[in-house]
Amino acid sequence: MAAAIRASITRANRYPDFDSRELTEALASRWHLSPDQVSVDSGSSSLLRNIVTACAGPGTEIVYGWPSFSSYEHTTLLAGATPIRVALTPDHRIDLARILAAINDRTRVVLLCLPNNPTGTTVDHTALEAFMEAVPEDLLIVLDECYRAFVTDPNAASGPRLLERFPNVVVLESLSKSAGLAGLRIGYALSSPDVGALLRAVRIPFAVSTVAQAAALACLGPAVTAALESRITATVSERQRMYGTLTGAGIEVVPSQANFLFLPHQHGAPEKVRLLAQDGALVRLAGPREIRISIGSRQENDHLLSCIGPLTEGTRKS
Repeated sequence: MAAAIRASITRANRYPDFDSRELTEALASRWHLSPDQVSVDSGSSSLLRNIVTACAGPGTEIVYGWPSFSSYEHTTLLAGATPIRVALTPDHRIDLARILAAINDRTRVVLLCLPNNPTGTTVDHTALEAFMEAVPEDLLIVLDECYRAFVTDPNAASGPRLLERFPNVVVLESLSKSAGLAGLRIGYALSSPDVGALLRAVRIPFAVSTVAQAAALACLGPAVTAALESRITATVSERQRMYGTLTGAGIEVVPSQANFLFLPHQHGAPEKVRLLAQDGALVRLAGPREIRISIGSRQENDHLLSCIGPLTEGTRKS
């Protein structure tokens, strides 16, 4: 990948390929889709903005589970639409039944983060399929699957499997997490050709740089793909190890299908985050009483596990 990035810099004086054609065709081949079903942009957040901007506005509503990806609310408000938060289930999953009940004639888009950020949970594919059968056919359902690469549950929801049956599905994918390209900003959407045309019509011109396109294309090659799969396997193994160690210490941790762990019921969470930072362990405040821990290298994880004292105070394990 590094070689591809270095080579692309020699073309930095030229505008990037407006349509990311080579990358689009490679992604279409990987997912067994036609190129007009793939939309490349500068990260999944840009794709999300394009979807909401194109479909919603004042007097309309965007429905999503909560807590979830913080950009959902920001993007909805920028479009002038009303955000509708739907509480998660008691086990911190997207509540499809309550989301279905929240849909009305003002709803323009439903956003489902699977696995959910920050909880790391997903839903069964059969449940998602039943949900799709129940929603209006003209309502756009966005499946944000940026953490899909870390899923090991064979029954977990899978957006690409729904594309053939449901033309109102859009699947968002990112190369920030699984491929480690967060700094280059590149993501893509899988959809019907009609939705793909809509996304391309509202995108910002030349948003995907030459370097980002080259790096993403390199990620799809066999050598880099094998290396990335090995890294993902290691991350999943570390996730399991950290989950076992933390729960063994009496800390409540939600079983995760992403590259992070969610700790609910952490009373005094802001102070705990501060204390851990003093010890060189950076974790994320995910709510007034919630903490999210990203899975790092084994060395980084070992350091965090060596200073979890604050996390064991004022908490409960269900």
